[in-house]
Amino acid sequence: MVIGLKNSSKTVAVTGDGINDILYVRGHPNSEIVFRVYDRWGELVFETFDINFGWDGMFKGKESDPAVFDYYLEVLCPGDEKFFKKGNVTLIR
Repeated sequence: MVIGLKNSSKTVAVTGDGINDILYVRGHPNSEIVFRVYDRWGELVFETFDINFGWDGMFKGKESDPAVFDYYLEVLCPGDEKFFKKGNVTLIR
């Protein structure tokens, strides 16, 4: 089983072309996830518990400025296998 970010380039390019516009988690559809994105000040800008939802660069209904954001991913896979990953992603427009 592969669990990780669909966007392997570590860049969210919200340009409207459909390529890397949204940062998703990929993996087994029955996995339980906690996926959070934080700005450089540590403020939570996105959170989901649903593998079908990703971050589109928005925060409180407004476009976030281009910057580096940290992500935190916790996954409980079927069979009780646990997975944890954290890192950063660059938002460009």
